[in-house]
Amino acid sequence: MNNLMQIEADFLTSQSEVNFQSVWNLQSQVSDAKKSKFDKSLKLAKLVSQSLEWFKKPETKGELLEAGIEWTNAEVFFNRVYGWQKSFGHKMVKAGKLETSTVSKFKRQCTQLENNGEDAIRSIEALLKFAKAEENGEEAEAPTRAKTMFSLSIAKDGINGESGYSLRVTDDANITESGEVVLTNAVSTEISDMIVNLSRLISVEVQNLNQ
Repeated sequence: MNNLMQIEADFLTSQSEVNFQSVWNLQSQVSDAKKSKFDKSLKLAKLVSQSLEWFKKPETKGELLEAGIEWTNAEVFFNRVYGWQKSFGHKMVKAGKLETSTVSKFKRQCTQLENNGEDAIRSIEALLKFAKAEENGEEAEAPTRAKTMFSLSIAKDGINGESGYSLRVTDDANITESGEVVLTNAVSTEISDMIVNLSRLISVEVQNLNQ
């Protein structure tokens, strides 16, 4: 609704066949849910950062030993307490230690992208990349998800046998495949060839659009 002039918004809300106001409300709720999830991840990151500092204290080590608990390092701590691998745990710690100004700048850019119709990536990993670019004196930009130009899926336990298959082509000329086409009979072989040729054709067209 942000891109609508008032006259356009008034016209749409006056229509009885489609409840555009409900559409906008749901659209807003979806957007708010993404923001809320990211904000909760940030709060969690701060708490995780604090908990690691607590774990590293000599007195904590002593208390753990007295209790008969052997958490020898951060890797064990992250795994036992949070069920995470060490790498993800440290990402959360880094995010929890970021300056408020960096986080706010990242969130503002995400909001601006979303207002322009882009699908901004609000995630801890995206925030850390943004912060690293700022730290290196580079132009930090919030990332967006590539738009899907073409997608195809074949359900498992069907014409493709026990395996499923999916193909996705995005506007950055990326082709993502999952599974394998294993069609066998004559008709299926033609379908298989069509899928391969179609994916190549679409990839070329997307590359041409990006030039």
